[in-house]
Amino acid sequence: MRWKFLGFTVALLLLVSSGCKQRIFMTEQDYQHTVTSTLEGQELHPDLSTTPMINPSGTPMTLRNLDRKVRFISLAECIAIGLEQGRVGQPSLLFPGTAQDNLVQFTGRGVAGSDSIRVLALDPARAGAEIEGALSKFDAVIRTSMQWSNTDQPIGTAQQNFLAGGGGIDVIQSNAATFSTALVKPLPTGGVAGITFNVPYEFTNLPARVNPSYRPQLQFSFEQPLLQGYGVEINQLRTAHPGSIINPGVLNTAPTAEGILISRIRFDQQRAEFERLVNQMLLNIETAYWNLYGAYWALYSREQGLQFAYTAFRLSKAKLEAGKISAADFYQSRGQYELFKAQRLEAIDRVFEFERQLRGLLGMPVDDGTRLMPSDSPTLAPYTPDWSTALQEALTKRPELYMARQDIKAAQMNLILAKNQLLPDVRFTANYDFQGLGSQLDGGSGATTTGGAANINAFRDLADGRFSSWNAGIQAVVPLGFRFGNVQVRQAQLALTRAVEVLKDQELKAEHFLYNYYHRLDTAYERIRANRATREAYGEQLRVRQLEYDAGRGTLDLLLESQRFWAEALASEYQAIVDYNNALVGFEFAKGTIMQHDNI
Repeated sequence: MRWKFLGFTVALLLLVSSGCKQRIFMTEQDYQHTVTSTLEGQELHPDLSTTPMINPSGTPMTLRNLDRKVRFISLAECIAIGLEQGRVGQPSLLFPGTAQDNLVQFTGRGVAGSDSIRVLALDPARAGAEIEGALSKFDAVIRTSMQWSNTDQPIGTAQQNFLAGGGGIDVIQSNAATFSTALVKPLPTGGVAGITFNVPYEFTNLPARVNPSYRPQLQFSFEQPLLQGYGVEINQLRTAHPGSIINPGVLNTAPTAEGILISRIRFDQQRAEFERLVNQMLLNIETAYWNLYGAYWALYSREQGLQFAYTAFRLSKAKLEAGKISAADFYQSRGQYELFKAQRLEAIDRVFEFERQLRGLLGMPVDDGTRLMPSDSPTLAPYTPDWSTALQEALTKRPELYMARQDIKAAQMNLILAKNQLLPDVRFTANYDFQGLGSQLDGGSGATTTGGAANINAFRDLADGRFSSWNAGIQAVVPLGFRFGNVQVRQAQLALTRAVEVLKDQELKAEHFLYNYYHRLDTAYERIRANRATREAYGEQLRVRQLEYDAGRGTLDLLLESQRFWAEALASEYQAIVDYNNALVGFEFAKGTIMQHDNI
């Protein structure tokens, strides 16, 4: 019988290990792969949340404190800084290039609302940990226990007196102990395989064939759902393992939020969400960069106008003192001079604001002793993209649409899972065990006698396989009407229909958004040409008016008007250049190709 025992043991061990494509434990190397140095020992620092974590900035720039070293910065450097420590910025696509000044809010279970790229980069890792949590329902479980008991029972009945053998014993005394250990492995098919080893021990003062007695038992168990919960596919969708009837309570772990396959979909969606946030950050950074570029050119136009106005003001003052012009002409020149001074102050303030927005998006301190100045030249080449190609790219590369499509896949899987709940819970169960008996666990030669009592090796008796038993059966649980299962199916069908409609709506929105930047490209480029021609015409007019006024043939009001027209035309030309470059990056964002556009 020993060969039967060994063969069955090997066969069951192979069955327990079947279906395991990964190790059922986590090594130290695996653990270290999932953590970063910033996580080590953080829970041991009580002052972690009580002290500021940033170095205070110096006094920022004001109109009375403009002395800062200029730091020329390229767009590529801004993008690199943003990817390292930046922020996503304003989530609304109506206001690109704007940093988000709102702080976090309490949600009832912590705070939320940070748009730091370092914070958001941890979200895919957290979603990835959910996959391991979903896989944990297939982890093997070891259950071990050791119990002792002592009993003193007075003899008070005829039956107890018969058990005592009438030997004058007035109390039944017994000492008992039980050691039990079990290895239970949930199978990918929904079944459960287990090996249980028990060693009960008992010593009593009653007459017994073997005293003390050890009764080792080796039991092999197996059960398998036949309808509901059957199969590898459905158990990758379930949030919890079907459990065990033979070993109740061993696998009663808390169910995960979603099954393995859907957890992987959520991980892919979280990565797509992170890509969407990176795209949003790139759009905001590039827009803020060109806005700052345009703000400097607007300041230049005001300073040029101020220079022209000051020259006219100084000459008109000299002519007023010489009696060559009226006081009205003088005050007109002075008014224009003061107007350009006020416009210059407004332009400086716009430079301050756009630099603040860019610093906020890059995660830089509000003041570091430098003044940021864009060093890249804007794109002036015409760009006429193909609409069909651009629309196809938008429909296939926008991460928002990818997330919506993955939501349909998750809804399909949830519907499959819900329909599985309409099947009866029918399970096949089987047990096979070997038992032994002896007065000692090991040693001895099997069945010698010492002092008239049997001296039997319990482990050897177990290994002989002389005493074995088995049982098999089928158990079914069928809810009448399947009301709850039908409700789940209905909800899953509605969720799938909703996910399909959401995808249609999002694709239509993506098309509209792409068209917005598609026509803005052409409009902004034509505005550059028109405003450049306007600036050139007004520049020539200003030159002629200045010559006429210097020669005494022109009037002051025409000269001042020419100065205003030229300054406004210069500012409008560079605002059109900024709008064209912002339209270029917005078009790449609308296509979902902004990361490729920025070589990321």
